[in-house]
Amino acid sequence: MVCDDYYFTLARNHLLYRLSPERSVLTIVGAPGIGKTTFCKTLYTDNAVASHFNIRAWITIPQRYNGNVKQLLCHLLQSMSPTLLSQEIDMLQGSTVSQLKHQLHKHLKKCKRYLIVLDDVPNTLLWDDIHQCFPVDSTGSWILLTTLFTDVAEDTTESWIVRSLPYLSDKESWFLFSCRFSLKQHMTSKFEEIAKHLVEECRGLPRSIVTVADRLSKCSYTLKEWKKIEKELLSLGILHRDTKHSSKLTDIYNRLPQHLKVCFLYFVVFPKHSKINVKRLIKLWIAEGFVKPLGCLPLEDIGYMYLRALRSRGLVKTAGKSDFRPKTCEIHIDMHSFCVREAQKEGLLCAANTQQCIGWSLDVLANSCRWLSLRSHSLDYHVMFSSNIPRSLFVFQGGFERFIPFKHLRILDLSESLILKRVSLLPLRNLAFLRYLSIPQWFESFNDVVSVNSNLETLTVSGIDESTLGARTLHLLPSKIWELQHLRHLKLGDMYMIDPPNMVKEHLQTLVCAMPIHFRKKEVYYCRFPSIRKLEVVYKDILVPGCGGERCCSKPMIILENFEDLVRLETLRVMVPVFSQKKKKKRVMVPVGSITLLERAGVGFPAKLKKLMLSGTNFPMKVLTVIGQLPKLKVLKLENAFYGRVWEVVEGRFPELKELEVEAKSLERWVANTSSHFPKLKNIFLKRCYSLEEIPLVSALKHRFWSIKLEQCPPSVVTSAKRFHEDMVHSEFARPDLIIDGKAFGYYCSSSSDTEESEKSEEEED
Repeated sequence: MVCDDYYFTLARNHLLYRLSPERSVLTIVGAPGIGKTTFCKTLYTDNAVASHFNIRAWITIPQRYNGNVKQLLCHLLQSMSPTLLSQEIDMLQGSTVSQLKHQLHKHLKKCKRYLIVLDDVPNTLLWDDIHQCFPVDSTGSWILLTTLFTDVAEDTTESWIVRSLPYLSDKESWFLFSCRFSLKQHMTSKFEEIAKHLVEECRGLPRSIVTVADRLSKCSYTLKEWKKIEKELLSLGILHRDTKHSSKLTDIYNRLPQHLKVCFLYFVVFPKHSKINVKRLIKLWIAEGFVKPLGCLPLEDIGYMYLRALRSRGLVKTAGKSDFRPKTCEIHIDMHSFCVREAQKEGLLCAANTQQCIGWSLDVLANSCRWLSLRSHSLDYHVMFSSNIPRSLFVFQGGFERFIPFKHLRILDLSESLILKRVSLLPLRNLAFLRYLSIPQWFESFNDVVSVNSNLETLTVSGIDESTLGARTLHLLPSKIWELQHLRHLKLGDMYMIDPPNMVKEHLQTLVCAMPIHFRKKEVYYCRFPSIRKLEVVYKDILVPGCGGERCCSKPMIILENFEDLVRLETLRVMVPVFSQKKKKKRVMVPVGSITLLERAGVGFPAKLKKLMLSGTNFPMKVLTVIGQLPKLKVLKLENAFYGRVWEVVEGRFPELKELEVEAKSLERWVANTSSHFPKLKNIFLKRCYSLEEIPLVSALKHRFWSIKLEQCPPSVVTSAKRFHEDMVHSEFARPDLIIDGKAFGYYCSSSSDTEESEKSEEEED
């Protein structure tokens, strides 16, 4: 058994020792090829498990189950009694469905305990058809069920235990490969390098690892042959010859509704192994026209529904602390290879890469695709831009001397390219269909580009010109941006600001920009955005055009009570960066009292707020009492957001909070000791709390935590966290992840690199 012994032992203990008075169901969920069937076979054939149950039966459900209950019931009865004579089998075939159900129920009712395995359940229809055959009042009996689809478990009305099999770690992957194929002693290190590269490309998928081992074991032991196989597997996909696996993926894909098919295929515009920001992906889907209106729901919410539908079918993996709205998503490399083949078959994709397109006519490809994704190469622009067919252009890397865009382009994503440093932007002025524009920095010529392309829905300016990095100057962008009638998302880098609109922008959902610290007029800005759901504001303590001296304002004043006007606001981030005095090498906080917030309950922050991030605000401690009254707040991040030595949480505050992040250098005591404090808290992240004595809530919330992360905290805090973590070993609840200065502890902990990537993705939204 290669999968982490912990998961196997946990499932085995469920079967042997969890003697519920009613039969139970254990569901094993995972992506195609993750090893669900192998996992269950190992359980099923375990000596202790085999002797524990009086009756065991195994049935694999056909991929295209169409409600033929009779065939399934016959197979189950035959599995229970493998010694049935041919005439007895004929009798089963001649029975009605009702008779077979009665016979199966009666047979199981007689035994003390039974174990039934339903392998590869495709939908809830099957369970609805046969679950009544399994006696409920059978102490210690189990149904073991495997499926690709999370909704098979979620849609049932019964109480299920669900285990999602993880991908293998690097160590487990190499161990599985070594079990299937042993490198000969006379082989040079080059052979091992190729093998490890291929195993790494499998990304922890057992079926892929086994395929690599089998292919290498059957070829001649020459470096030339191994390199040939390496090139084939990397270009065509490791499982491209696995007809059973391909058939299963094809069947899943063919059963998708049309809108989900195109959303799934769209993942291939990103290079393989990409961790994609979910908000960026959904904005792209909307710009492409994939997301269809549904009642009064915002298109962004419908996009999340599409993503969850893909995830529930095992096609997409998501990451983030919320399953409902994950931060990032990705598809496995084998899924990516499948999508590339399907997209190219449909004439949708040209993923131009000279290393993989040798012998292909790029001119033909570019003239027959809708999505053009350019990666890691330089191409002749005459070849690429001779067509007006493509609707989407993604430039991840590449060198160009001129830029001639497609006339029908809807999406232009240049956020990861340096193309704008070398090419003329004038052709962008006539892109009448452009809906999504993402650029790394602003140029003066973009003033006309924005004003002409009136259909823009998303505009992202991610950075600034490298030559101005040391200038500490805010760039004022043209107010013509507000003339875009369909603008839904405006995200500007923190060195860009824009004058307020003189009209109401009823469609605007997202605004991210900078403001000078002297900005304080309530009526100017926020009331113009009645539909805004996400607002990020950076109050820059830097030089502003028209201000002289080393600092623009010696006594900054920022008033925040006007956020209450934004009745639909769900996410708010307010940042007041500390500034550095270069000569003295000293970092200075905004003075206490510089930021004003009304103290009446609920005033200052809208009631629908779900996520609040405050950085550098240096509020008095009593402001946290106001924040604690927000009825829907789920995520709170405080980075030097308050001053004071003792934070005593008022009872009943933070009723829905699930994630709390705190950086407070002067905080010494944090009082919150009863279950009414943070009743739903799951994740705590403490960083640079140099004076804090210990983590609170140990006795009150130990059964609820999912993760505790510490960064640059004193030894007393680390000790209390470790003690708490160890206390969970003997509890009936799962231990939380514990990560201390990047080092993970315990079974469930993510690697530090995965954690850093997840947190980085939270900050990067397009």
